[in-house]
Amino acid sequence: MPKDFVRFLPGCIALALLALLAGCGTRRPATPPTDPGCMAALAGSGAHFGPWPAAPGGACSVDQPLVLERAGPALLPPLETSCAMAAAWTGFVPELDRLARTEAGAPVTAVLTAGSWSCRSMTGNSSRPSLHASARAIDVRGFQLADGRRIDVARDWYRQDAAGRFLRAVGKAACRHFQVVLGPPADRFHHDHLHVDIGPWRLCQVG
Repeated sequence: MPKDFVRFLPGCIALALLALLAGCGTRRPATPPTDPGCMAALAGSGAHFGPWPAAPGGACSVDQPLVLERAGPALLPPLETSCAMAAAWTGFVPELDRLARTEAGAPVTAVLTAGSWSCRSMTGNSSRPSLHASARAIDVRGFQLADGRRIDVARDWYRQDAAGRFLRAVGKAACRHFQVVLGPPADRFHHDHLHVDIGPWRLCQVG
C-alpha cells in the first residue's frame, strides 16, 4: 500500500466520523419504502380523499400526500396527511365504531381532528423531527356521535361515565393498531388530544 495513502487514511476516517455525528441530530426517522398501491387500496376501502395541491417539499416533505376527508366518519377538519397514515387510520375505523357503540351507545359520525402534518421537531426533543413533519401522525381532539353528543379528550378523558370509558378504550385499542399513542396521561403537551402515529418507534402512554 502506498505510504501517501496510509498517511491520508486517518484523515478520511476522521472526516467520515464527523459527517456521521453531524447528521445524528437532523436525520429523519427511517420510514418504510413507498407502497405504490397505497392510493388504490385507500380508494378501495371507501375512504374519501383528494389531492393536496400545496404539499410541502424539502426537509418536511410528505410521501404520497393527500387530503383525507372521510374514512367512515367525516374528519373535521379534513387532514393533510400521507397515504400511509390515511390507510392506517382507515384500518382503525372499524374498531373505533365498535367501541363507540359498545361504550357510548351510539356510532361516531365525525372525528374532530387537530392536524396531521406540521413541520416541527418532536415535543420535548428538539433534536429529532416529529412524525408530524412527514405526516405520519394524527392528533384527535374528540368525536361527534350520531345522537348529537360531542366527546372531548380535554374535558372527558378522566370522567367515570360513558364518554370517559369510550375515550380510554379508544386509547388502549389504538395502542394495538399504531406504533405510538399518547394521551392526557402522557404529559402536559397531550392534555387535550390523542396522538397516534406509524413509527418507527413504539410507545403507548394512555393510562
